[in-house]
Amino acid sequence: MLDAGLNFFKNSNFTILFISFLFVRLIFAYYLPLGVDEAYQITVGRQLDWSYYDHPPLSFWAPNIFSKIIGSDALLIYRLPAIIFGSITIYALYGIGTLIKGKDAAFLGAFLYSVSPFFFFSGGVFVVPDGPLNAALCMTLFLFIKSQSSETNYNIQLFLVGVCLAVSFLSKYHAVFVPLSLLFYFLISRKRVYWILYSRIWIIALVGVLGFLPTLIWNYYEGWPSLTFHTARASAEFSLINFIKMFFGQVVYLLPPTVFLSIWAFFSVRRDEKINFLFYPALFIIISFNILYIMGAEGFPHWTMPGWMLSLPLVGVFISQKNNSLRKKIKKWYFGFIIPFWTVIFVLGIHVNTGWLTSHLKSVPKWDNTTQFMHWDEFSKEFEEFCCDEKKETIGFLNWVDAGLIGATLKGKYSIRVIGENPHHFIFMDKNPKPKVGYLLVPTLISVTAGTVDDLFEVIKTYDPNALYVKSIGVKRGNFDYAQVLVFKMLLPEQKKLRFK
Repeated sequence: MLDAGLNFFKNSNFTILFISFLFVRLIFAYYLPLGVDEAYQITVGRQLDWSYYDHPPLSFWAPNIFSKIIGSDALLIYRLPAIIFGSITIYALYGIGTLIKGKDAAFLGAFLYSVSPFFFFSGGVFVVPDGPLNAALCMTLFLFIKSQSSETNYNIQLFLVGVCLAVSFLSKYHAVFVPLSLLFYFLISRKRVYWILYSRIWIIALVGVLGFLPTLIWNYYEGWPSLTFHTARASAEFSLINFIKMFFGQVVYLLPPTVFLSIWAFFSVRRDEKINFLFYPALFIIISFNILYIMGAEGFPHWTMPGWMLSLPLVGVFISQKNNSLRKKIKKWYFGFIIPFWTVIFVLGIHVNTGWLTSHLKSVPKWDNTTQFMHWDEFSKEFEEFCCDEKKETIGFLNWVDAGLIGATLKGKYSIRVIGENPHHFIFMDKNPKPKVGYLLVPTLISVTAGTVDDLFEVIKTYDPNALYVKSIGVKRGNFDYAQVLVFKMLLPEQKKLRFK
């Protein structure tokens, strides 16, 4: 089952690529502060549940389980599962390329994945669902394609395909597109249509669906909130502007040459059955979500990313089919984009930690608002000097973003309540939703005007007319005063448990 052909590290090019990008991802994982989605997933994931409001549970479980096993709440430890998943994805993409064309095509596909800004960070550094999803989907297709060229331990290989599919269902709802697209391919393929009646294929499907059971169970008992949340984003109103914005986002996430080469490969690559196992899932995902964009869906460019990811081995095959002269031109053209893009990323990476780009200015300009991507730990240390009494205090926030960012630094010591709209999963965490006295925390830039604070206080008094302003706790970015957390003492209103229909 684990034959020598799976040891890609004997290929020096792959080993250098794998280790180099692993090293760089570790540096970024150690250095960069938590982003909004990461902080949110870590905060709500401290309370283990069958599933979560936004996504299936794996990316919520993994960082907190690793933290408890290792006995550390260091940022790098929380991100370690994402780094592992990212490494598995690069390995699987290289394996797919090797199976369908050879080492040269495999290296190109893995390289394109590694240098893509989105795949580098969301697929291998940040605590988000994309990392486990990408790893699981690539391993699913890698093992499936491999099983079709080897009868040795065939049933075991198919079972492992099902296990990887189950992991993808535990990661993100995108997982459903791969089996659906392959089912479509089997139906239109004379050679594979008989698989619809092939019992071992349905065993893969059964094992895979087991990964969806935790999400199904949680949603059933909570009234299907995840379904309500995601379907609310859909729209039936044609919007070319929305499509253009989303397509531009995809180009930035992937790098322009990658998008161009992927589209070119879709139309031009010489396809066989192995390539079709990638071609249909990739195209299915990309087209489906771009249709949603053009219909005005309130979405994000990264929804199509699993499809573009599966197109990368096709790009490797496509380029390897070209002559040496054209391959060299593509290489020069590609590096002409990679160098400036990644230079900007490195500069911004340093800036969010130090603020060095604007440190010489008297005040922070409006464009330089990194409050949703900075270290807030300094706040928690000072906050705990006066909070709290022996009872477990309830901490309130106006929205789920603030609750995630600040809640991550509080390390699960307090009960968290979101009193504003869109509480996301926090609404399912408060086991005693009755009104209670606690602290309301509001993070802002330190440069906000007194008038803005007064307006904020008026909003807070609509919840509790007797609310009291306690103090402001400053937070530095690098060595410079940058942000603050306004602390109010108030009666946090009752949090009503919504029943979703």
